[in-house]
Amino acid sequence: MSANGESSPSATSSSEPSTTSALLACGNCGKLETSTVADEEEAKLLKPCIMCKSVSYCSRDCKKADTKKHKKICAKAAQEYAQTHEIKMASRAPPKSDAHQKGLQKWQFDT
Repeated sequence: MSANGESSPSATSSSEPSTTSALLACGNCGKLETSTVADEEEAKLLKPCIMCKSVSYCSRDCKKADTKKHKKICAKAAQEYAQTHEIKMASRAPPKSDAHQKGLQKWQFDT
């Protein structure tokens, strides 16, 4: 059975680059994310919807243009996202340096 032609079609489908399936497209205009570009300034990263994370946009204009259509599904998609993904809590901010205040106190006593 391994000599059958069945293994060759699966080999051709697996030989396709996996990056094309992992690329995101803008929810409005369909532009592909170009995160594979070496220069970060040239890379166009898509930003996901803040609420549902189910759709990404290339620009603020595209997000604005798609708002009416996306608003209908956003709340439900946000609920599904909240149920299926772990919530990441923000870490505490490091304590602020008292150097500025100590400098002011020293200045007060020096004058």
